[in-house]
Amino acid sequence: MLRFVDPAVGVVRSLVGGYRREIANMSWLFLDRFVRVLGNFIIGILAARLLGPADYGGISYAQALSALLLLLASLGLNQVVVKRLIDDPGSARETLGAAFALQTIATIATMTVTIAIATLSRESDRYAILVAIVAMGLILRPTEVFRYWFEAHVNAKRAVIADNIAFFLSAIAKLGVLYAFRTVESFAWTLVAEQVLMGACLAVAYRTDRQRSGLWTVRVEVVRRLAMDAWPLFLSGMAIVIYMRVDQFVIMATHGAAETGIYAAAVRLSEIFYVLPTIVATSFFPRWQGLLAQSGTAHHSAVRSAMTAMVVVSGMIALVVSLAAGPFVHLLYDRRYDPAVPVLAIHIWTSVFVSMGILGNQWYLSHNLQSRTLLFTLLGAGANFLINLALVPSMGATGGAIASLGAQMIAAFLADAFSARTRPLFAIKVAALCWPVTASWRRLTSRPAAADQHG
Repeated sequence: MLRFVDPAVGVVRSLVGGYRREIANMSWLFLDRFVRVLGNFIIGILAARLLGPADYGGISYAQALSALLLLLASLGLNQVVVKRLIDDPGSARETLGAAFALQTIATIATMTVTIAIATLSRESDRYAILVAIVAMGLILRPTEVFRYWFEAHVNAKRAVIADNIAFFLSAIAKLGVLYAFRTVESFAWTLVAEQVLMGACLAVAYRTDRQRSGLWTVRVEVVRRLAMDAWPLFLSGMAIVIYMRVDQFVIMATHGAAETGIYAAAVRLSEIFYVLPTIVATSFFPRWQGLLAQSGTAHHSAVRSAMTAMVVVSGMIALVVSLAAGPFVHLLYDRRYDPAVPVLAIHIWTSVFVSMGILGNQWYLSHNLQSRTLLFTLLGAGANFLINLALVPSMGATGGAIASLGAQMIAAFLADAFSARTRPLFAIKVAALCWPVTASWRRLTSRPAAADQHG
């Protein structure tokens, strides 16, 4: 037995020793995501049960639109700023100052336009008012720049503590409001409180960090460079939000709020697993960037290992959830949400391709292929919109789930095959998808050889 245990222990120790900092950072990120995803999951279940499909569909619709607003305010700067802080730490003050200035301008513009549109809407347009309320939470969005600093320095601990203080306070408010008022308008105001608290706590976390950079400066040339580098990622992010949420818009337009609530209930169960590849990509990107500068082979190997691991884990989760979709829905919701069972069984498989897409985006950024990210994402968004138009009118929420899965397959997997510069990544993704088959084949073919040697 020791012949097998000792080598395994040695491998684990070597991996931990080589990636100790990343693993510690990933542990904090996992704790943060786990607490917040679990908390939001519980609150979402309670909201669905207390509000009912129609009102739950209304708040989900408002949140889908607010996701677009958050992206408008962030300008796609996250990965670009982190990369610049890693590559040129000496210019941190100029980088952070330029990013903060850009996000401040974008936040003010986004809030002003959104609230103005809601004000000019008909008084009976309840959903426009909900979007306007949620938009007010953007006021401290520029403080996300502090998070970029922590990510670049692989120091998630401070950001995690700040986020969770804000989350716990807002969670208490959400639960109280849900049970006291049971209206979507009151619940929307708790979303505003959460965003404001999160921004304030992030600011305190940065200000108390002894390793923070000095006084920020804003240089026009740095602002211009960040904007130029970020615009492909910004448009790509817009396309991602559109093709991940266009199904809700189409369902709302064709079947109304109740069907939207059914779809949102299933998607909430499915999307909780999207956090895993996000944690891996955020924690290991600084290491991957350093490996690329030292050795292209080492970088390729690291990306391939992470991609295979995430695809296998996501596939196993999808299989279990798909087979047990009925019990999951019946356990968490009431009988009004029974139509969500087939939606969940289909939509959960998007997690496999979402994992590919999130890790693949880091590969694009490392190789300065942000424009390909935009092109492939637009392709997926267009496909999702067309498939939704074709299926949702007749199939409702189930058609939306099929459209989401098809769009993810196109944007996160198949699109890489059409460009010579991204085919190496496509090969990595194919190998990851085929890993269970190839691993089983290697094991089967190695048995006769081992038996011959033994004989």
